[in-house]
Amino acid sequence: MGVFYAAPLLGPALGPIIGGALSQGFNWRASFYFLLICGVIIFLSFLILFKDTYRCERSLTYCAALQRRLASREPVRRPSQSTIVESEFSENQTHDKDLEKQVKLPVILEETPSATHTIGPDDIKLSIKDINPFPPYFQILSRKNNVLILIPNGLVFGFNYCLSYTCERTLANAYGYDALSVGMVLLCLGVGSIAGSVIGGRWSDRVVKKMKEENGGQWYAEMRLESSKLAMLWLPPSVISYGWMCDKHLNVAAVCVMLVLVGFTSIWMYASTLAYLVDANPGRSAAAVATNSSFRGTLAFVSAIIAVPLQNAWGDGILFTAWACILAAAELLIIIVVYKGESWRKENEENERKMLSK
Repeated sequence: MGVFYAAPLLGPALGPIIGGALSQGFNWRASFYFLLICGVIIFLSFLILFKDTYRCERSLTYCAALQRRLASREPVRRPSQSTIVESEFSENQTHDKDLEKQVKLPVILEETPSATHTIGPDDIKLSIKDINPFPPYFQILSRKNNVLILIPNGLVFGFNYCLSYTCERTLANAYGYDALSVGMVLLCLGVGSIAGSVIGGRWSDRVVKKMKEENGGQWYAEMRLESSKLAMLWLPPSVISYGWMCDKHLNVAAVCVMLVLVGFTSIWMYASTLAYLVDANPGRSAAAVATNSSFRGTLAFVSAIIAVPLQNAWGDGILFTAWACILAAAELLIIIVVYKGESWRKENEENERKMLSK
């Protein structure tokens, strides 16, 4: 997942350079024309080349619609109804199994006793009610462990937006850099982020493997968060150092070093927490990632709006000292999930199992 997430980080890494070159070579409108062309190319590529990988037998939405369809037909063979296998929720087993894989398609008895008919994909048509995004969204938010991870993820993303925006203003106003030079400096943040995603992902896998061996081969999702502790130690000091270097207008080389370190540690931590959301929500990983994106986008929007007024009022030093305190509080939320997340998940899974058995 670290390698996968490194691809979207190429945008923030290369975007400032490309945008700066276009702005210098043409005008500020050139960047928007470039984005329009890229958007059209990407849309057409998906439309023409992308192959749908949707498999109804792995979809909880499809299985829920199938259950409603079968509820109106009699008789129904009860043992084969779409249910979650109870044994999978035994406390003696790990919880890394995909709930989608545990769903069995119901079977309807035909009028002839010797024949059975399994309803196929063509028999089920999903409606707007079936694909309503809000129930899965609120289901993700109903788990305390999810909320305590979503908040740090959103804050890290908001911090990166604030950092990029204010860094550009500082380099232009205090250092007198043009658009292309600003893009070259911000490339350091992108390089650090990509390195943090890839290396952090590998370190996360290594930590999980080691802890699994020490735990007798048993695995639980919170092991994924253990690897983020190393990055937590370095993130707040790096943010504070960057802020005061910019505030005192030190040599830009020092600023570049701190940008690499800030990007490396923040995305290292984020890579682990994002992977945890996927591992902790089997069968609902897409909903978990979508909910995470909504938190990221909302907090990024807010941080971008307040970045300039706060920078003008406080300066870079105080602004990023405040961000370091916020990120330190976010790290405490992750630590809480490390020690309490497993018990919370088991409690939620037990409640869901009881609801499904009714």
